[in-house]
Amino acid sequence: MIKTLALQRESHVAFGVPSLSVAARITEVLEYMESRGQVSFTAISESDEIAAPGVDWADVLILSKHSSPQALALVKRARARGVKVIYDIDDWIFSFPKYSGGQVHRDRHGLIHELISLSDVVTVANTTLMNKVRPFVPEPVLVPNGMWVEKYLTPDQPAGLEASPPRIVFTNADFLKMQSAKDMLLTALQVFFLRNPEYVLDFYGDPFPEMFSLPFLHFTNRMPYAEYMRALVSGRYQFAITPLGSSEDQEAAEFNACKNPFKYLNYGSAQVPGIYSQAPIYESSVAQGQTGLLVSNDFTAWVDALETLARDAALRATIRRNAFEDVVDRHHVRMSAEALARVMTGGA
Repeated sequence: MIKTLALQRESHVAFGVPSLSVAARITEVLEYMESRGQVSFTAISESDEIAAPGVDWADVLILSKHSSPQALALVKRARARGVKVIYDIDDWIFSFPKYSGGQVHRDRHGLIHELISLSDVVTVANTTLMNKVRPFVPEPVLVPNGMWVEKYLTPDQPAGLEASPPRIVFTNADFLKMQSAKDMLLTALQVFFLRNPEYVLDFYGDPFPEMFSLPFLHFTNRMPYAEYMRALVSGRYQFAITPLGSSEDQEAAEFNACKNPFKYLNYGSAQVPGIYSQAPIYESSVAQGQTGLLVSNDFTAWVDALETLARDAALRATIRRNAFEDVVDRHHVRMSAEALARVMTGGA
């Protein structure tokens, strides 16, 4: 059994809280593999004094977008002891857009590149990232995102059971991921909730300045990944909204194109129908009208989509069923585990 240390770190966009990427990308997959007898793993913060003994214990050390001197020291320790080092990338961490509240400082770029150079394998979450890192990572390995769907299933709660009064869910780490269309989105939400005052918007994530203009928004700060998934399942949400800047935000287009459709995977697993901005990462994963609604980032499109899902229970049921089946068939954690297992045992 492979002894594996997943190195935890602070979020790049929310100070003082653990990274969700490490949980969603790394520890969830390792927990699944451990349940199947493939690995024994532990997760330790890069700043914890027991991290060094953890490296000595491990056969494999996995990092996710780390950029600190502490991480570098641990990687060097791993290399000296023959521990295999895997560095995972699921965002374009070499620059952040202006909408982001978090920045990787320029002095961290050198640390990132040094960490990458010392790693045995660099894994990436999607083909866009794979192509973009090739100039400095000749042989990146794709480890797709995956959902451990059955971990969060609740057999005693039938699919499609919706809360009353009706609830919509919105999840967002960092600030709103829009620039040009941000005011449009806020206005569209205000119009919809003015017309439909019985609805409630549950928000999970990091606070953003504009939230105070949305009195119908119920704020819950970011929580551990597994707890968040259970909240999605138990919330009995009518539908979800996922705004993201697209072609209208040229400055952020490159960064956004490297992102992952994790919210679609989360909502599909939790059987929550979703509305998604018509951005490349969702255009390539969401089937229009079948597994979600794709909308252009303009006022009329967003209001129409909100009203459509609110009044069309049959459409919600179709999307709920199809998105769940799509995640089970094409985005299950077993596929992530198979890819990571090949990396850990030496093959790609």
